[in-house]
This record gives sequence, C-alpha cells and structure tokens, in this order.
Amino acid sequence: MLNFYHRFLPGIIKLLAPLTEATKSRGKVITWTDECQTAFEAAKSSLASATLLKHPDPKSETRLSTDASDSAIGAELSQKHHGMWRPIAFFSRTLTSTQSRYSTFDRELLAIYSAI
Repeated sequence: MLNFYHRFLPGIIKLLAPLTEATKSRGKVITWTDECQTAFEAAKSSLASATLLKHPDPKSETRLSTDASDSAIGAELSQKHHGMWRPIAFFSRTLTSTQSRYSTFDRELLAIYSAI
C-alpha cells in the first residue's frame, strides 16, 4: 500500500529506510529490530495523516523544492493558492551506493534533475 501512495507522503523513502534495508536480500531471514518497528509505526502514522494534494492550476505560480541527504533525494511540487503554498505532488527515492558517495552539491543536482 505504501508503494502505491508514496507520492502523497513526503519523506516516506527516508522514513522506510530501515525496513528497506531489512528486506533488501532475497532468501535472508528478516531480523525485526526496534528501528524497524519505529519505521513501521511512523509509516502507518504518515499514511493515516496523508497530505491533501491540490489539483494543478496552469495559471497559478508553481514552485519545485528539492532536497538530498546521504541516502535519499526528494522533491515537492507546489502552487500558490490564496496566498498559501499547497502541494501538488511529492517525489522521493533512495540513492544507489555510488550516488550516496556523490558530493553534497552533486546529490542536490541529482535531486533537481530527477524531479524535473
């Protein structure tokens, strides 16, 4: 379910990192840690309080915000509606092992490139 709704949940990829890491290898026994439980509970809470997205308006001012960490990149597309910025869509994904070694500047550029 989270895979389907991930575009509505800001930061979900980073939030799910412990669960992704625990289930990365096929045929491996999953060790359920306190970190996994915390990530699972946070994911449920995030899903329950999912952000209400606004429908895009081609006439409204639009903004693309991006961010990068050591392990993931993300973006938010939003539009100004009655003086307030409202989200239209979210994007996030984990970085490959090679990408995680990029400089901060290069990871930020990758986030912009991926979001566009």
